[in-house]
Amino acid sequence: MPMHYHDLNILIACGNKKDRLAFFNFFDEQNASQIFTASNMDQVMDMLDAEDDIGVLVTEISPHWLKSKSQVEQIKKIHKSIKVIGVFSESVNVDSQAYQTMTAWIDDSYFSPIAANELKARMTLDIKTMSPSELAHVKSAELDTVLNHVFPNTRRPQFLYDVSSGTVAHANDAMNQWQANDDLIGHSYVVLAENPTALDTAATEQKLNEEGVASMAFELKQQKGQNQKHITLTMHAVHLDGNPYYLGELEDTSLPVFYQQFINKLRSLQQIDFNGTQFEKDMKALMEWTGVEFLFAVNNGGRDSYDELIWDFSSDQKSELFIKAEHAFIQRQLAKKNRLEIEKGASKLIPGDEFITFYAVDQLLLYRCYVEKGADLLLVAGGQRTPFAWQPLTLLFSELADHLAKFMAFKALRALHESESRYDVLTGLANRRFIVKTMEQDLLDGKQQDQFKALAFLDLDRFKIINDSLGHDVGDSVLISVAQVLNKHVGQYGMAARYAGDEFLIWFNRGESPTVVQHVANQILKAVASPIALNNGSELKITVSMGITYYPEHAKTTGQLIKNADTALYDAKLQGKNRYSEYNDSQVGDSPKQLEQMEKNLSHAIENNELDVFFQPKIDAQTEDIMGFEALVRWEHPELGLISPGLFIPLAEQTGLIHKIGYLVLYKSCQILRQWQSEFGLQLNMSINLSPLQLSDKKLISRIKQVIEKTKVHPQFIDFEITESEKFENVTEALKMMRQIVDLGCTLSIDDFGTGHSTLEYIRKIPAKTLKIDQTFVKNIGLSPDDEAILDATIDIAKRVGHKIVAEGVETEAQRHYLAAKGCEYFQGFLFCRPLPANEISRILGERAALLSQAI
Repeated sequence: MPMHYHDLNILIACGNKKDRLAFFNFFDEQNASQIFTASNMDQVMDMLDAEDDIGVLVTEISPHWLKSKSQVEQIKKIHKSIKVIGVFSESVNVDSQAYQTMTAWIDDSYFSPIAANELKARMTLDIKTMSPSELAHVKSAELDTVLNHVFPNTRRPQFLYDVSSGTVAHANDAMNQWQANDDLIGHSYVVLAENPTALDTAATEQKLNEEGVASMAFELKQQKGQNQKHITLTMHAVHLDGNPYYLGELEDTSLPVFYQQFINKLRSLQQIDFNGTQFEKDMKALMEWTGVEFLFAVNNGGRDSYDELIWDFSSDQKSELFIKAEHAFIQRQLAKKNRLEIEKGASKLIPGDEFITFYAVDQLLLYRCYVEKGADLLLVAGGQRTPFAWQPLTLLFSELADHLAKFMAFKALRALHESESRYDVLTGLANRRFIVKTMEQDLLDGKQQDQFKALAFLDLDRFKIINDSLGHDVGDSVLISVAQVLNKHVGQYGMAARYAGDEFLIWFNRGESPTVVQHVANQILKAVASPIALNNGSELKITVSMGITYYPEHAKTTGQLIKNADTALYDAKLQGKNRYSEYNDSQVGDSPKQLEQMEKNLSHAIENNELDVFFQPKIDAQTEDIMGFEALVRWEHPELGLISPGLFIPLAEQTGLIHKIGYLVLYKSCQILRQWQSEFGLQLNMSINLSPLQLSDKKLISRIKQVIEKTKVHPQFIDFEITESEKFENVTEALKMMRQIVDLGCTLSIDDFGTGHSTLEYIRKIPAKTLKIDQTFVKNIGLSPDDEAILDATIDIAKRVGHKIVAEGVETEAQRHYLAAKGCEYFQGFLFCRPLPANEISRILGERAALLSQAI
C-alpha cells in the first residue's frame, strides 16, 4: 500500500534548490505536520538528535551529504522507524554496482533533477496500478504482484527480462499477439528485432544501470501475414523479490515512422532523374519501401495499345505478359479517367484480364501520362500484399506519375527544340548555334589552322520598316528570299546561316582568298537588289549591308571574328548601306565622328522606344523547367538594323546614357515578369545586369523602389547581375550600394565568374547568393583539361560557401551532363533556348502550360 504522510514530520536535506522545493511542495500537499530543511549533513544530525519524531528524511547522496553506509546506520540508530529517501546528485557518476550498493542502505531513491509528477506518482500510487516507470523506482516489489496485477492491467505488450540469467522470464498476453511467447521466453529480448545484430545492447544496458530507463527503436521481426512493424522498446530497471529485472514495454511507432518516411519519399520523387544513373536504384528502393511487386512503364506508340516497354523493375519482367494481354476493362476505365486505383481484390473486380488473373493481382495502381500522340505512357504498379496505408501509397505513385508526365512534356519540348537545333525553321538555313559550332570546330582543326577563312555578317537594310508597315508575313517572305540568294551563291564556298532576326552569317571555310569573298559579296548585293514579287502581285525592292573579316589576319577566335564582322557591318551602314565593308582597326570606335553619330542615334533610340528587351530562359538542372530569365537589351535601328550591344553599351557607359537604358530595361523586365507570373501561375525570377557606373548612381535605389511599386513585382524575384571582370571606381561605395539592394529584398549574382582578377575576394565581400560560370569554361568542357580543372575548383569553392551555380553558354548534351554531375543548379544557353523577344517567351510558356495540362 502507498505510504501516508499526514501528520508526519519531514526533514529535507538537498543541495539542489529545485529538488528541495519539489519535495517540500509534495509533502505540503500531503498535509505533513512539519517540514524542516537542513543546509549540510552536520545540521541533519543535530536536528535528528533534537527532534524525536522525524518520520521521513530526504537527503542528497553525494560526497558533501550522505555518502556511506555508516551514516545511514547512525541515522537509523537515532530513529529506528525513519524512512530514508536518497537523491543521487547530478554530479555523481553511478554505475550499476554502486547503485545497487547504495540503494541497499536506504528505503527509496531518486535521481536529480526530480519532476513533481514523477514524485507524486511514485510516492502515492499503488504498485498494482503503477506504470513501468513508476514501478522502476520502487525499491523492491513482489514478482507475483507484477505478474498477477501489473501485466493484466495493461494492453501494451510487456515482458520481464531476468538480468541474472540474461533471458526473458515472463511476457503478458498482449506481448503474445506480437511475438509468440514461446519464441521469446528463455531468450534475449534481441530476438524481437528483425536484425538483432544491429542493436547496441551494451550501450542500452549501461544506460539502464546508470539512469534506470533506456529505449531503442527497431523493426519488429516480421510474422507471417503481417506488415513490418516499427517499434520502440522502453525498458526500466526494477527489483522484484530482491532480484534485478528489466521491465520492457513495446510501443508500435509504425504509423509515425511510416508518415515521416512517406514525406521523405514524396520529396525525393521530385528529384528523380528519369535519365540519370540513380534512376534504377531509386525505383527499386521505392518498390521495396512500398511493398509493390511490380513497377513498370509502357508506351502507346499510336496503335491503341500499350505495347512498347519503357522500363520494368519487376524481378521477373511482369511487363511482358501485360504487353501481350488484352485489357478491355482497364482501357474503358482509363478512357473515363486517367487513373485506376484498386486497393483490394483486383483479380475479382477485373474480369478476363490475363495479366491480372495470372499474377493473382490484389492491389493495382494505373496512371496514364499522356503528352501527345506517341508519348502516351502508362505507369503500372501493384502486387498481392495488402498495403500498410493505402491513401499515402496512391498519393506517392500519383506523384511519381505526375513527375513522369512533366518529364515527358519537357522531353517533347526538348525534342522539338533539338529538331530545330541545326536549321532555322523559317529559312531552312543553318541556325546560329550550328554555324558557331562549325566555326569553332574548324578553328580547332589543326589541319585548317593556317588556312584562309572569312566571315561575313549580313543585315537587311530598313527591315524594321518593312515588318512594321507591311506585316510579318511579308517580312518572312523577304527573309526566305534572302536565304535563297545566299544558298545559291555561298554553297560551294562555305555555309550560310540565319543568325538572328534579319541577321545572317556566311562562313567561308572553303574560300581561297579575299578576292573570292569579295566576288561572292558583290553577287549577293546584286541578287538581293532584284525586286521581290509579293503574293498580292506587287514588288518590293530591298538592300543588304555586309561586314567582312578575315582569319587569321583579323582574329583567331570565333567570338572575335563575329565581333569584327559586326563592327565592319556597322561601318557599312554608316557609309550609306547596300554595300560591304572589310574590317580594319580604325573601325573599333576611335573615330570621333563615328562616336558622335552613334551617340545621337542611341539617344534618339532611347527617347523613341527603339530599345527592346530580349529574354533568355534559365533552366532548373533537376527538372529542366524554366525557373527564370536574364534580360538582355537589344537595339534595332530603323535604318541601320540590329546593332550589337558590344558596340552601344560601352558608348552608353561613356556618355552616361547607361542610366536611362538601365531604368528602361528594369521597368520593361519587371512589367513582363509580373504578367507572366499572373498568367501562368509561376514564381519566375528575372536577372538584370548592372554596370559599375549604375552602382555609383545615388538614385539607383529610389529607381528600383519606383519600379517595384509600379509593376507590383515582389523584390525577391528580381536578381541583379554584377560582372566580376568589371572594376569599380569606388569599391566601398559599390559594396554599400549592393547591400542596400539586398536590403530591399532583391538578390545579387556574380556574372562571368572566373574571368576576373579577384575571384576569392568577390565571394567574400559581395552579398551575392548565385555565381554564373562564364561560358569560356563551359565551352571548353571535353576540350581543355585546364579549363575543366578551373571549372571544378570554381564550383567547389562556390558550394563550400553556400552559393548557387548558373552555368552560362550550355550548348551541348555533354556539357549539360558534366555540369549536372558537378552540382550546377541552373543552366542557360542555346541548348535550351536563345534570347527571344517577350512575345516569343509568352508563346513558349503557353506551350509549356498546354503540355502540362494534357499530362495527367
